[in-house]
Amino acid sequence: MSANVCIPGISGRMGLEITKVLLENSNLHLSSGVVRNINQIPKKMDLLDLDKDKLSSDLSKSIVECDICIDFTRPNYSMEILEICKNNNKSLIIGTTGYSKQDIQMIESASKLIPILKSSNMSVGINLCLELAARASSAIGENSDIDIIEHHHKHKVDMPSGTSLSFEDRIKSVLKKEKEINHHCLRVGNVVGDHTVKFTLQDESIEIHHKSFDRKIFANGAVLAAEWILNKEPGLYNMSDVLAM
Repeated sequence: MSANVCIPGISGRMGLEITKVLLENSNLHLSSGVVRNINQIPKKMDLLDLDKDKLSSDLSKSIVECDICIDFTRPNYSMEILEICKNNNKSLIIGTTGYSKQDIQMIESASKLIPILKSSNMSVGINLCLELAARASSAIGENSDIDIIEHHHKHKVDMPSGTSLSFEDRIKSVLKKEKEINHHCLRVGNVVGDHTVKFTLQDESIEIHHKSFDRKIFANGAVLAAEWILNKEPGLYNMSDVLAM
């Protein structure tokens, strides 16, 4: 059975990429894409083989008519999406980053009522690297300096990136003692995303590196997550659950 999907911010960088992948998927159906102004649809939308009747500026109506909402927007708008999904019992995939502590608490609270999958990075490769970083930390983390180095395009707002913070959280989850982890952030050019976790010991260093060539990897992960979350019980999930890691 095909599930209906709503994409708020469909004309954004990730909205476009997710739509491209979704249109090729036989298990999911794009029911609506939300734009700011239905009378001013960006020309880049013409690149998609998309029925313009699926576009709307009515966020509430679009979510009510879907089964799953995929959110790659901004924190303030994301909180509106969360509230509407919660009130209408809709599954939610969250790829938005840059949340405040209060936002995170609201997401955690909503996950007691609806299924939510939240991941700062839905790439299969990044999620494998998160597991590798945890294993390395378990083995040598107590005796090494740990640095997270990331490079993104100049338009990315949050710093450190959500992915870098996920690396920090995953590393700290296996360390026995409190440890400072250093972040190094670069925002130049049109880089999709490069992340390196470096463990420096007395006489050697170990690096775990991931390089994103195309935003399609995040879109593929988001659509995979949407397929996975269908009919799941309320809860807060992540990509490790999807990939069974």
